[in-house]
Amino acid sequence: MPPTAETFTNLLEQAWQVMISDPKLAAQWIQQAEALPEAEAELGQCQVQFHRGWCSIFSGDHLGALRALTRALTQAERLGNDAEIMRICNGIGMAYYNLGQYGEAMHHYERSLQLNQQAEDVNGTFAALQNLAMLYFDVEDVDKAEELVNEAIGIDSTQVTQENLGEAALLQARLHSRQSRFEDALLGCRTALSYANELGYDHLEIQALIAVARCQRLQHRFVEAETTLEVIIDHPEFNKEGVSGLNAYIELAKIQASGGRYSKAVHTLRKGLRQTNLPDFSLIQQRALETLATCLERARKFRAATLVLRLALDIERKLQKQDVHRQLELRRFRAEMDTERLNREITDHQNRLLKDARSRLQLINDLARQLASSLDLNEIGQKLYAIVRDRLDVHFMSLAINRERVKAIEFVVIFDDGQREPNYCIPYEVENSRAVRAIVGRETILLDNAREEPDRILVGSSALQPLSQLYLPLVHNQQVIGMVSLQSAIPKRFNHDELEWLSSLAPFLAITLSNALSHQRLFELNSALTHEKTQIEAAQERIAYMAHHDTLTGLPNRRLLADFIDQKVLSRTTNDEGFYLVYIDLDGFKPVNDRYGHKVGDEVLTILGQRLRESLRKSDFAARVGGDEFIIVIEGFANPATLDAFIRRTLAVIEKPIGLRKDTIAVSASIGVALYDKDGKDLDTLMHRADQAMYEIKRSGKGGIAYAGKKP
Repeated sequence: MPPTAETFTNLLEQAWQVMISDPKLAAQWIQQAEALPEAEAELGQCQVQFHRGWCSIFSGDHLGALRALTRALTQAERLGNDAEIMRICNGIGMAYYNLGQYGEAMHHYERSLQLNQQAEDVNGTFAALQNLAMLYFDVEDVDKAEELVNEAIGIDSTQVTQENLGEAALLQARLHSRQSRFEDALLGCRTALSYANELGYDHLEIQALIAVARCQRLQHRFVEAETTLEVIIDHPEFNKEGVSGLNAYIELAKIQASGGRYSKAVHTLRKGLRQTNLPDFSLIQQRALETLATCLERARKFRAATLVLRLALDIERKLQKQDVHRQLELRRFRAEMDTERLNREITDHQNRLLKDARSRLQLINDLARQLASSLDLNEIGQKLYAIVRDRLDVHFMSLAINRERVKAIEFVVIFDDGQREPNYCIPYEVENSRAVRAIVGRETILLDNAREEPDRILVGSSALQPLSQLYLPLVHNQQVIGMVSLQSAIPKRFNHDELEWLSSLAPFLAITLSNALSHQRLFELNSALTHEKTQIEAAQERIAYMAHHDTLTGLPNRRLLADFIDQKVLSRTTNDEGFYLVYIDLDGFKPVNDRYGHKVGDEVLTILGQRLRESLRKSDFAARVGGDEFIIVIEGFANPATLDAFIRRTLAVIEKPIGLRKDTIAVSASIGVALYDKDGKDLDTLMHRADQAMYEIKRSGKGGIAYAGKKP
């Protein structure tokens, strides 16, 4: 529905109300507001950019949101409007959070929290604490997340919106569920549902019901969980959940699979994946495909499972590529914002200096150009020393950087009577240092006769006594980034005019210093990007390896086995002898898991995998295709007796007792053998024939070898 009145404020308020449900309509109303006269003022521009940023968040364009919200923050900071700053910081934090930049997100959430606390804005403080808690929850710091949620819940809830209270109750329920405190989790879900029903907030209701079903499933209350999930999927607003709604189908499929209803689970997941409002790919879709592949495999539909796994792997690769692309875009965006901010600050400085006298302005500009022509700190220091030595008759000059994070001042350039002195640092704790007073106190310190107030911290090696001393902090973007100090052997050396042009030169020197530091950081960032690219390539190699190998034993998996068989079939000639597919299924392995636990069972499988790898020839191939199922592919056995002896040696290797901890574990195996061409011409057929032979052995008594088409 259209806004009640086409005023600037009403248009933005109405856009805010529909932003979650219909961001496209909200964007149209924001565009209408931007055309009104109020949008020309700086505050109006700030508010338009703020709403446009949040609209981009709800549309999924998080990088676009960053662009708009960063411009809004710059305008709000210029206006000194803390009320706008704290809600803009919250939006910037949300954009960074969705881009996976948790450090930046935390910085802006914490700034929003601090401003809300200073303004005693209870609802804003609650929202900032909740956002921080969600961030810590996503990075697996459950204790910190719970601490923040409890702090938020301890706030006077009468001043908090019901929407925020409902979201907090749901987050608290998820925390309890993660800690297996299911009764507390269900209580939190009921609280969230109460708020959702009162507000008519369908998204909160659906997500709370999914959390309820998950708790019920983890408590093995499968019938109740299945009923809850069917209610969710039949919810009239469920289709609007998009990709997050897939969680309901995944939970339902897990319940069905736990009861052995694999075909039903497959049907459920396929139904979920056929929703029309899903994106091209997402992490939740990858999870759904992996769950579907598992169900298909349990239903013994191995070919279909393989195809689905390939789709899941394709999504994983696309997600990785998308993440790298977003990171690069984010870095370009930051560089653009830094350049835009620097240009704006330079323009602001130039506009202020237009009010000064023409002659002094020309002098300052000339000096500023000399300094700005370099991005090297040493060269900047040398030029500055040449300027002040010629014009002010000083023998000492130092240029320092404010290292606020380590609470110290680093003197990067020092000249004393024409000689370059070694660099050094002064910590903030040195209270009698004038340099510390100048930077920490953001004050210019001038001494006309240092004999009256001697400084116990002396720097330099010349014999000249510093009588006149000046400590000038360099402020850029409201931050003290450094300091320049001058000393002369002449008392009262710095007169009013000299102090005035030094003060006018200081902002340009601050910008020059900031540019040099930014250039230094950019160099470091490029080095980091090169390193990151190397890591990404290594990670891709690891992913490719993991996609074709069993993570427990390191043996090839079924996918690589299929590729090996396909290649072997393609490369065969008419004169080649057939190769054998040997299907190995361990006997009595389940009691090992039941008695010693799955950790010991995994160690047994790892040892058996290593034994198989070491006992085979270089031309042989071994793979793990299931829990306790292995496949080996061998050839070069024209004599059946030689083949049988080789396989029996392999069986003996498997059945050799394993010493683990204080126990000795022994397992046997049933082995089925199929011959290529005679028993089948593809992997599925060969495995089926070998599997049939192996089960003949199992029926006739555990342990032994059977050949396809022959009685054991």
